[in-house]
Amino acid sequence: MPPFERSSDPGLRALDAVRGYASVIVVLHHFALAFLPGVKAAMNAPVLAYSLGWLLNGMGAVYLFFLLSGFVLTLKYYQAPTAAALLGAAAKRFPRLWPSALYGTLLGYLALRLGLNAHLQAAPISGSAWLASFADADLTLAPDLALALRESLTMFLHYRPLHYNTNLWTMLIEFYGSLIAFFAAFVMVYTAGTRPLVVKIGLGLGLLALNIVIPYGFGWAFSLGAGLAYAYTRHWFVPVPLAVGLMVVGLALLGTPPPASGAPQPLWALPGAALLMWGLTTPGAAPRFLLGRFSQGLGRWSFPLYITHTVGILTLGSFVYLHTQALGAPLQLLATFVTTWATAIVFAYPVLRWEAWYLPRLNRQIRGLFGANR
Repeated sequence: MPPFERSSDPGLRALDAVRGYASVIVVLHHFALAFLPGVKAAMNAPVLAYSLGWLLNGMGAVYLFFLLSGFVLTLKYYQAPTAAALLGAAAKRFPRLWPSALYGTLLGYLALRLGLNAHLQAAPISGSAWLASFADADLTLAPDLALALRESLTMFLHYRPLHYNTNLWTMLIEFYGSLIAFFAAFVMVYTAGTRPLVVKIGLGLGLLALNIVIPYGFGWAFSLGAGLAYAYTRHWFVPVPLAVGLMVVGLALLGTPPPASGAPQPLWALPGAALLMWGLTTPGAAPRFLLGRFSQGLGRWSFPLYITHTVGILTLGSFVYLHTQALGAPLQLLATFVTTWATAIVFAYPVLRWEAWYLPRLNRQIRGLFGANR
């Protein structure tokens, strides 16, 4: 099977771009929670939710992130299904994720420790409980560097309320979910051969149990991503008109409003993300703008922006919102929006540069240790 090159394959390049646009949706989601809570609530009305709701549905974007991870992490394994490839990919997950999580945690710690946050003063003006709580953070303890360092590690082990950057709750799911994706890929490859039926059933039940353990369908997102990658490597494509229809339906379902309890649940957002990805990876179906320079560049910024943007909202974004009331609501929001993005980009740039230097070296180390092709 010839290798799939992300730099030249249009379907894979489209997915890189979609990751960038998903990060933009997460930023818009949190911006609306902070400064336009009424608009955010109105978008949950069914008519708006299933038409334009995906633009502000941060949870839908998170499901898409997890699907993309499952897809990308398992793609090369299907081309060279060896134990070394899976072991190397699994060993890389923590050292790949932790440095950026540490940086995002320390950003939030410094904002609180140095008093750079203006969220408490801005929250009464916007009426946002999310903003008042430092993005739903645990504010019961004073800023503590030792706690911040410890939290950057423990967030990968078990769920606990975060103090400094609540957007990093996804690190726990990303770490364990990626291991589920690797197991799902192994199950699909192993059971495709002439294996005893009892073995196939046992592996299938094991995969089912692992997906059930992770709440809110997050585990299924990684398994579905691995399944879509399996289909992609075997060229299980649909006709282009049908692929376009899948993308339209997928976007509509990604706007699925959350349940009344506020707890994240897949509802239709998870299958919506899967339909969108299936359509995008169909040869000739991806919109051309996703293959352009801007979209591809945005894909490279996706993870750094995801890590840092919440702190930008809680610091300079809130400061500008607080001090531009005299300009009137439209200009106040515009100034806040521009400042939020500018701050998020400045905060994200070190992560972007770090990954450009660090990830090739990490990959070489993993290949040296495991002889893996990742």
